[in-house]
Amino acid sequence: MMREKFKHLLGKTRNEITQEIGDGFNFPANEIWTYEVGKTWIGRRIILSIKFKEKKASEITFFKSFKKC
Repeated sequence: MMREKFKHLLGKTRNEITQEIGDGFNFPANEIWTYEVGKTWIGRRIILSIKFKEKKASEITFFKSFKKC
């Protein structure tokens, strides 16, 4: 369900993603950007990870952690 909400980001550039969901304190040159997109009922953060290849978003994954992104 969460994956479908962010699937439209695939193929977009860093600039387009920044305009849509913000910079999230990501360094522009990094290959992987992370965003906190929610929390579980026990307080674990749901983290969206966007991997870039050739200046476009190529992979979207999610993971859960008690740590900040």
